[in-house]
Amino acid sequence: MLKRGLAVLFFLAAWFSAVRAYELQPAHVAVVYNGKSELSRRMAAEYARVRGVPERNLISLDCPAANEISRKEYEDLIRTPLLRTAREQRWWVPSGIASAPMMDRKIFALVLMADLPMKIRHENPVPPPGKDVNQMQTDRAAVDSELALLAVDGYEKKSWLPNPYYDSREDFVGAGLPTFLVCRLDGLTAETCMRLVKEPAEVEKNGLWGWAVVDRGGPYAQGDAWLDAVFRSVREAGIPAYLDDWLQTLPEKFPLSRDTALYCGWYTGTANGPFTDPSFRFRPGAVAMHLHSFSASDFKVPGTGWSSALLEKGADVTVGNVYEPFLGACHRFDIFVDRLLDGYSVAEASWMSMPVLSWQGVVFGDPLYRPYARMKGMDVKPAEEDRYFQGWWASRVQFGDRWRERSARLLETARKAPSSCLYEALALEYLYRKDPVQAGKLVFSALDGAPDARTRARLLLESLLVERAQGGEKACLMRMDSVHALMSSSAFLPALEEWRGRIAPPPAPVKK
Repeated sequence: MLKRGLAVLFFLAAWFSAVRAYELQPAHVAVVYNGKSELSRRMAAEYARVRGVPERNLISLDCPAANEISRKEYEDLIRTPLLRTAREQRWWVPSGIASAPMMDRKIFALVLMADLPMKIRHENPVPPPGKDVNQMQTDRAAVDSELALLAVDGYEKKSWLPNPYYDSREDFVGAGLPTFLVCRLDGLTAETCMRLVKEPAEVEKNGLWGWAVVDRGGPYAQGDAWLDAVFRSVREAGIPAYLDDWLQTLPEKFPLSRDTALYCGWYTGTANGPFTDPSFRFRPGAVAMHLHSFSASDFKVPGTGWSSALLEKGADVTVGNVYEPFLGACHRFDIFVDRLLDGYSVAEASWMSMPVLSWQGVVFGDPLYRPYARMKGMDVKPAEEDRYFQGWWASRVQFGDRWRERSARLLETARKAPSSCLYEALALEYLYRKDPVQAGKLVFSALDGAPDARTRARLLLESLLVERAQGGEKACLMRMDSVHALMSSSAFLPALEEWRGRIAPPPAPVKK
């Protein structure tokens, strides 16, 4: 019954996605590794095998595994050897034309393996005695961001440079730019590092399916606007979404779905909420990003930043900053997600979303990974484990903005083969469409079929969001006691208590 119900929803095109004229290919990628590190060597060999990268594209460097190096060490141990290899292998031929300086180009992207330096420390200009470094006038930068300018000489290294690929919609291979797309595969453990090498290519076979989670409510309107755009984009693409619009981040022990495939949020210094819960992991292949100034500053130190924390929770793609970038020079999450949904690779989407070069941004992930290419090209292979998410997407393809028809079909499917997932997605969508009454009915339908304690706890918390939408925070607070009774033995109870504390903070202790 379920398969028949969902089959009705699959309004798939009869054609398959065409290869882009200038699609980034394995032969376009140079794999850079630290020859002194056994892990780095192993990762490089395995990545080349998994992706079919030619052996000649594997480049060994002899450099320290330190996270931070000097500008001279960068020039002597990283940039100069790479340039020498580029010339020997004729990665490009100089054209002598300023507008298109490279001819017959072979390499367009660099992927850096673990145990390569990530940060170039500040040296110039030297601040006056007793003064801190001017964070807008500094030569400190991410190694990766400098390598984007590998083929460019003579630029000033005391602030950022504009990225000519920013906000583009053009395949990088055909763009004629003198820059490189640079990504990194790294993590806190060898297990994580090897997962980042292997998993994206496997996930790509059927595409990335699952929930999108957006956590807005940061300190600046500009960042919230980016996250609002992400929320719109995923819903328009046919991905079920959960929005946290509290001023604070997701609460401690929030029962986030283990089918979360996309996460964008802000703003705290270290990972918190569900991302410190040992029982939570993202869906394989997930893209997860948290906006913070120093998200990758101490990447190899557990508990100090978001980038490594998200990767350890199972994400395969994230971004970060190694020093203070300032908000306007961070990755634009809205552009990144938009381009991924449009079928671009992680390398292209991430650098389309980065306004500047020679600065602080780092991208972690397989440069060739295209998580949403199948969805974009409607080259979708029905899979049992993805059936609810594919059904939700297919209904968007079939009905577009005709929500009444679309919701009726989804509701019919959910009733024929009771699906907590479809009921929950419908409830949240009605909530976002300002219909909390219908949302409330669907939350309770979802509760009837909740398959596990995590889902049940999340639905009970979502019932509080319905109360909040209908009657404000006072109504939400009044309902909390009954929800507390239903969750009294739940491991996720701290999430409810944190919400209660936000609405009705406990009284300050009496001064004696």
